[in-house]
Amino acid sequence: MSTQGTFRIRDLAAAKGQKTKGFLQLGETVTGPIQLPVVIINGRSDGPVLCLTAGVHATEYPSIDALMRLTRELTPEILRGTLIAVPVVNMHMFASRQGFVSPIDGQNLNKIAPGGKGGSISDIFADILLNEVIAKAEYHVDMHAGDLGEILYAFGGYPITGDADRDRRGEALARLYTPRLIALYREGSKLPPAPGSIVLEATRRGVVSILAESGGNGTLEEADVEVHLAGVRNIMRYLKMIDGDPQIRGEQVIATERYVTRATRAGLLRLKVAIGEAVGEGQEAAEICDIWGEIVERVKFARPGVTGLIWSHKAVNTGDPIVRCWVTEPAPRFPETDRFIRSS
Repeated sequence: MSTQGTFRIRDLAAAKGQKTKGFLQLGETVTGPIQLPVVIINGRSDGPVLCLTAGVHATEYPSIDALMRLTRELTPEILRGTLIAVPVVNMHMFASRQGFVSPIDGQNLNKIAPGGKGGSISDIFADILLNEVIAKAEYHVDMHAGDLGEILYAFGGYPITGDADRDRRGEALARLYTPRLIALYREGSKLPPAPGSIVLEATRRGVVSILAESGGNGTLEEADVEVHLAGVRNIMRYLKMIDGDPQIRGEQVIATERYVTRATRAGLLRLKVAIGEAVGEGQEAAEICDIWGEIVERVKFARPGVTGLIWSHKAVNTGDPIVRCWVTEPAPRFPETDRFIRSS
């Protein structure tokens, strides 16, 4: 619970009732500084400290836009507690319009956490982000979308720690964020948030941290932005940082595992399914035709599932992924969120 007066991250400080913004210096390239943009909104009333990050992968635009909007609309007058926001973590990636990896050192920031000050710039990034920014919060939401070439089904993810109180709050945040699908990572599972991720490392530092995904493929669609906005506002209402009651959006499902359907032949891909579609065993996922237009393969799903990620490439080689499906079951009752209003 935030009860302090001035909230500070390095030289950035916000007195109680103040909003401030600026840059943390992380390093430099031969053309100039490497900076992390940070907004601090210190509410007039006491409450939790929540950190929101976007742009860890800086071509995932719906999450970035949503966080930009939130930091513009939120004022200290309506906020209880403190909000730390990083609207674009990876500014060089944002400028270069490059997906997945840093244009400076070629590393994926969401696979090398916790990093370290003795590594390359992505390692330094991860270390500072985790230990000097996120660690100052009690709660954290890492806002993402599918990256370039990835069409994604929205979901909320949380890594189970074994600490009953922390896990109760973490699962609550994931359920309050997502419109339908919840992923709970356990040690050794293949569900996100994965090892090396910012969320998993934040949780290991005692922060209640979730992965929040909506949108993808380099697009900026209003519906995807709204998933992020509604989810974060829901979380802030649950934490009593802003007025209002959270609303659970429809019936939720929980992921038990996921699997990838791949091409065995090469050619032009004609997709037969949409994102978020329930599919059955033996259902056709796509057909592949060769350079002469002859169909050489009809790709079929080996198991039932829900299409969670569709790779947008239309020319495929042997072994290329086409669709990744979630295997799900109805989400069990959860007293922490059952008390909230359900909306259609």
